Amino acid sequence: MIQANELRIGNLVLWNPKLVNPNITLSPLHIQVHSIAADNIGYVFPNIENRVEPFEDDVVQLGRYKQLNEIEPIELTREILENAVAGPNKSVMKQLDEQRVEWITNDFTVTYIKKNLLYVHQLQNLYFALVGYDLEVVLKETS
Repeated sequence: MIQANELRIGNLVLWNPKLVNPNITLSPLHIQVHSIAADNIGYVFPNIENRVEPFEDDVVQLGRYKQLNEIEPIELTREILENAVAGPNKSVMKQLDEQRVEWITNDFTVTYIKKNLLYVHQLQNLYFALVGYDLEVVLKETS
């Protein structure tokens, strides 16, 4: 389970209802944090256009919340790193060795140590803290 103070708006996490009810057959889904409270998060689905027009059913659309005990981190993988886009520019990611990765863009270079970063939201938070840009991460849905 993730604690609320580990998250930022825009973080990608996994909603897994089986964490609270093992009998549920719904597969875990990638979600993006939209709002954060002490015991739950508001979310949207990443890579899906989320409407902003004022339609009658928007009350339902904006009311998507999950309890933190249903949220788990997404494990950081080489594939996720290779598909991450740094800041407003395209970037090139290089695997320096087993523990170090470097992103190179027109504006900056960031090298970080993977050993302490196990999850996607940790990488997103660190990247934002270092360079002030959100790290865009493309995920494939779990099966």
